[in-house]
Amino acid sequence: MLSSAASLVSIQALFKKARGTLGEKTGETEQREALEAVSGATRVLAERIRTGSAPVETLKEAQDIIERASALLKPHVQPGPYAQAVYTPGVGQTGLGVDPMEFFPFSPLIGRSNPIAPPVEFWVEDGVVHGRVTFGAVYCGAPDLVHGGVVASVMDELLGVTNVVNGRGAMTGTLTIRYLKPTPIFKEIRMEGYSKKQDGRKIYAEGRFFLEDELLVEAHGTFIAMRSAGPDEG
Repeated sequence: MLSSAASLVSIQALFKKARGTLGEKTGETEQREALEAVSGATRVLAERIRTGSAPVETLKEAQDIIERASALLKPHVQPGPYAQAVYTPGVGQTGLGVDPMEFFPFSPLIGRSNPIAPPVEFWVEDGVVHGRVTFGAVYCGAPDLVHGGVVASVMDELLGVTNVVNGRGAMTGTLTIRYLKPTPIFKEIRMEGYSKKQDGRKIYAEGRFFLEDELLVEAHGTFIAMRSAGPDEG
């Protein structure tokens, strides 16, 4: 167990990158990297809060640091509107050249610049989306298991990303999930997403979660392509 002083130093280190980076004018790449670093530090902080049993004084010190960090960032809040792909509306071009981790930087499920996102990594090989994630205790439901709602959310994102990288971006219509085995925390979970077919505006995708070679979860999704607004459409 860390001492109060050590805990304080540790938490201060998590927010060190917030000072002198997000508050300054930087290049786009440097600003993005700094935002990803702060988001990653915040995920670590959340995990330490969830798994810790610090004494009251240490928690009060931590609260003070967190509130000061929040105040530091408050003047730089974006006014909106918000989107998982960019700060402004629209999701850009889809297709096989898309890197999902770059395409959705603010996703609540995979966004490197979103501090609530699990540490999911997606990549694309021949139109198939592959992924991996190790869920921490902040995503725990039943003892030592990932909450089923978290599993469903990440699966929905997997299928949605699969559609996007295959040029079939769409909204979720129905998502059917079979929980074959519990998904454990603190174990690397492997994921696969497949684009199946398109029938008019209906788009179909499938996904699977594995622990090593053991199938844990499988899902089938029906997605609906959005209508393009025209003279006779709202």
